[in-house]
Amino acid sequence: MLAAGVPIKRSVRLAALASLLAATATGLAGYRYADSLVEAAAWERLAALREVRSGALVEYLESVREETRFWNKNRVMRSALREFSAAYAALGPNAGRELQRLYIHENPYPVGQKDNLETAGDGSQYAEVHARYHYWLRSFLLHRGVYDVFLFDPSANLVYTSFKELDFATNLETGRWRDSDLGRGFRAARDNPFPSYVAFFDFAAYEPSHGAPASFFSSPVLADDGEFLGVVAFQIPAERIDEILQVTAGMGETGETYAVGSDLLMRSDSRFQETSTILQTRVDTEPAQRALAGETATVVAPDYRGVPVFSAFAPLDFEGVRWAILAEIDQAEVLVPLRRLGGVLLGAGALGVALAVGVASLLARRRSST
Repeated sequence: MLAAGVPIKRSVRLAALASLLAATATGLAGYRYADSLVEAAAWERLAALREVRSGALVEYLESVREETRFWNKNRVMRSALREFSAAYAALGPNAGRELQRLYIHENPYPVGQKDNLETAGDGSQYAEVHARYHYWLRSFLLHRGVYDVFLFDPSANLVYTSFKELDFATNLETGRWRDSDLGRGFRAARDNPFPSYVAFFDFAAYEPSHGAPASFFSSPVLADDGEFLGVVAFQIPAERIDEILQVTAGMGETGETYAVGSDLLMRSDSRFQETSTILQTRVDTEPAQRALAGETATVVAPDYRGVPVFSAFAPLDFEGVRWAILAEIDQAEVLVPLRRLGGVLLGAGALGVALAVGVASLLARRRSST
């Protein structure tokens, strides 16, 4: 019996080993195949989301650019600029201080709502012009997705803004805000007196808006005979960029799309932060750097939080400004189905080995008894 028991045990061990090897090989092959499918699906989804968000962002920026071109040719805008410029000049050398007193300091509405004042009611030519045009210009802002509209006379006096912030009624050639992007926007438009010319300035902290991120479009306004009447400019809100990029549909629990500027600072808010990250959070990551260098690719790398992510990235170029557009999702979330599959395969393999050992043992016992 002892001699017969040895080959029986050996047969059982061989069967168990063969089953284990077969289960392992099958499990590994299945896991690798599933891994390739899961990763391919993640890359495809991220690349598609990146393209959709980039396309929507470019569409918005192009729409504001075309609005700027439309309004610099519009006869009503030309008339408004002429009349505001004349009314400003009629107030004399103290026009700036007087208008700031009336429309900012003595404005009964709080900061952020100064645009509710239709007219100061002081009986001046400027008050009459403001009363006729302000409602129309303010309605344009509300319906076109821009934050503020600016009208400059040919001498760089900011003769009209809707929101009446600290830059209103100042000179952006010689005054305090000369070196701001709005000042640069005036000079760029003045120095390129062509109806199709539009200058675009990337988001930067704008002190007259209390340091809030601001981006500007500007364009020259010309009479039919080519006379330079001044400049029209629009400020676009960072919130509009967020509305485009922070759509979380199809992004799972940790997915997000966001924009990064050439200074490696965010141009949109993070999904994971309660406070704004625009111009606050630095994204010095491999995907951001490669996108800003002009690459379009996918990679697994740490994000700005230090968390490994699947990242699909590409550059976005608009009017001389480059942003990196990134669509990312935590690697851990992508791999959740694979971890579940690994558990299923491990359980199935163990069950297969146990069944194989049981069958081999049963067959060996029957053979030994005959």
